[in-house]
Amino acid sequence: MKWIKKLFGKQESSHENNISSEISFDELPAWLDRSSQKIFSEIENDASGLFKELGAAISELKESNKRLLEAKVEGNFDIRAVKRAKSNRENVTKQVGVFIDKLGIPENKDFKALKGFYETAMQNLNTCLEHMNRSFRYTRPVFPEESKDVTDSLGRIGHILNQLRETIRSHSREMESIEAASKNIAELRELSVLIKTETMELESKNQKLQALKDEAARTGKALEEFKHGEAWQKLQSLQEELTLAGERFKKAETGLSSLILPLSGNFSRIKKLHESGKYTLKPEVKKQLDISLEDPASLNPSFLPELQKVFEDPALDIQAQKKEKALTQVRVAALGFEEKKKEYIEARNAFEAKKSELANSDTGELVGLERKETELLARVNLLQEEIESSEKKLTVLKENLKSREEKLQESIAAIDNGVKIQHSQ
Repeated sequence: MKWIKKLFGKQESSHENNISSEISFDELPAWLDRSSQKIFSEIENDASGLFKELGAAISELKESNKRLLEAKVEGNFDIRAVKRAKSNRENVTKQVGVFIDKLGIPENKDFKALKGFYETAMQNLNTCLEHMNRSFRYTRPVFPEESKDVTDSLGRIGHILNQLRETIRSHSREMESIEAASKNIAELRELSVLIKTETMELESKNQKLQALKDEAARTGKALEEFKHGEAWQKLQSLQEELTLAGERFKKAETGLSSLILPLSGNFSRIKKLHESGKYTLKPEVKKQLDISLEDPASLNPSFLPELQKVFEDPALDIQAQKKEKALTQVRVAALGFEEKKKEYIEARNAFEAKKSELANSDTGELVGLERKETELLARVNLLQEEIESSEKKLTVLKENLKSREEKLQESIAAIDNGVKIQHSQ
């Protein structure tokens, strides 16, 4: 395998441009275009010379392969060795022929085409060498000169391809950097547009926020002024009067109910006796009895004397002791009922009047101001959350922009380390 290894070698090449200069971001695409054209020109010049050599090497390989195929056996060899050599010679020349057919010189000599050609050519060369290597061990002893010519021709082609590899390699970093720079320029432009749009939206939101805060402050001030005004004082006074009227009404209702409630147990017992047929009540007395159990405040005062007659009736099946106690309670109730009911009616009417007065008072302005202030403050909070989200988004976009600018500078430095990019602020 030593003869195969001799086909490949290494060669150093570099491309540097150290002119110190600054260039604006907007001028960068044109600068990259000029740089790429310059590199393309250098690659094409280098490749043109190599392809001339490659064409001559291919012709030489064809001739060498033909001579090997037509070579006569010279010297004394074992007949079996000659037979094996001729058989394997056919394989060698066949593999070389296949390689030659695949090794077409490309018309397009741009960077990508050259890179693709080199990779394919080397793959085909390695395949050829791999397939012919074993056969060559039997061919060389019988046809030494012709075999050497073939290996020399293959070695020359390998050397030329190696030079092409170095030409490609010497410009790979620059070409990759140009491609990366072009991509970064597009991404930077997109990020710049997004940042500009987001900045304008943020400014608009801040203006809206300030307007809402101002309106909320004016509404709050109007609400405060209203609460110190005559309408508010009147409203507060009505509210206090309604509270007092409500307390008075509750007290009167309790006082009236306290006269009847002690009798409720006996009322229930009399009702059950009536419903079971063990005692009969007059219809009007029965009606008032039901009212006394459900709504004592609505009881008619004339019911109490009739009730007293019921408890005095011997036919009423209630223990004498309980009857006496009930009669006492009825007499007490009869004495104070009319006065208590009068107090109750007056307190109820006063309470209802205050309720009506409060309901009819002009509270629309207060309710409207309170609702408006609540709505404005809710909108302020919501907009503040949106602004915080926009600020975070803008921060991320600016960080991405800075990172892209740094990557772009790295790509440009790989092309020309003396060029510095000036980004518009």
